[in-house]
Amino acid sequence: MPSTNGHGPASGAERIALYLRVSSEEQRDRETIEIQRKFLEDYCKLYGLEAVEVYADDGVSGTVPLHERPAGRRLLEDAQAGKFDTLVVYKLDRLGRSLLVIVDAHDRLEVAGVALCSAREPIDTSNASGGLIFQMLASFAEYDRKNIRERTQAGIHRAYRNGKYTGRLPYGYRLDEDDRLEVVSEEAEIVRVIITNIAGGSTLYGEAKRLNDIGVPSPGRRYGAHKREPGRFWSVNTLSNIVHQGAYSGVHRVRINNGKDTIEREAPAIIEPGLREKALHRLEENKRYSGGKEGRKYLLAGLVKCVVCGFACVGHATTSRGKKYHYYRCNNRKAEQLPKGPPTVGRA
Repeated sequence: MPSTNGHGPASGAERIALYLRVSSEEQRDRETIEIQRKFLEDYCKLYGLEAVEVYADDGVSGTVPLHERPAGRRLLEDAQAGKFDTLVVYKLDRLGRSLLVIVDAHDRLEVAGVALCSAREPIDTSNASGGLIFQMLASFAEYDRKNIRERTQAGIHRAYRNGKYTGRLPYGYRLDEDDRLEVVSEEAEIVRVIITNIAGGSTLYGEAKRLNDIGVPSPGRRYGAHKREPGRFWSVNTLSNIVHQGAYSGVHRVRINNGKDTIEREAPAIIEPGLREKALHRLEENKRYSGGKEGRKYLLAGLVKCVVCGFACVGHATTSRGKKYHYYRCNNRKAEQLPKGPPTVGRA
């Protein structure tokens, strides 16, 4: 793409297209699609250009490859169809926020014979110097993204250590005006009964059935100051999560850095720590005796993976003509079965 001053195009002879993008985070910072659109419109007027098409991805992260974005996919299809010769972006980081994403987008455009130009930076990939600057600024875009992510994570971790809560709230709590956990009395009473019953010998299945039978709304979810949205029913997994929730005994643990580290902070207790320990011990005891006879155990359950979809395989048995056949079955693709061993006669 020829230039008059190393930055803007020389004439409107070439067919150009415009690409705009903001992520949901940038929308909050007012770096909106409209700001980019107005700037690029003024840019086109300055150089006597007329865009044949405008592509806009609103609320899409820059870490998503261009060909996986709604407008980006359409842009590349039109580029391959020869609908324009040059793509103009507001800044290079609108194309992507990681080096791999930016370079991948550039390579796909290059294969289609489309040059890349940045309205705010001296980038024009139709010449060698512009290509070098493109590589440098692509690296800077990724560096800036990593810095933003590190600062954001540090701010979140600092909020955690100060007792503030983000994300889905545990059942039995809401947030006060300082974004700290506050007990909801009616939900807390249900938590106490559940953990007391489990500690006294009840099972997760038994508690789920009891709560569903008497019509107690299941926990569902609650975020921030919003009201709780009840789920459809109580499940074994829901009750297991309640028994394992440390906040109920006064210590809330938050895993950070992909689960490698843990932040502990105080939380308003709902039960005595000793009662929760008894309930956890009871769950472990229930696990020990839940397998029944030795012949029913599937030692590779969860370890064997389906070669088609990668899901874990679970134990399964069928009976035919008085013989029981054992299989490992894909938990996702029910029809796929792997034999466990020879059939057994009668009950296993």
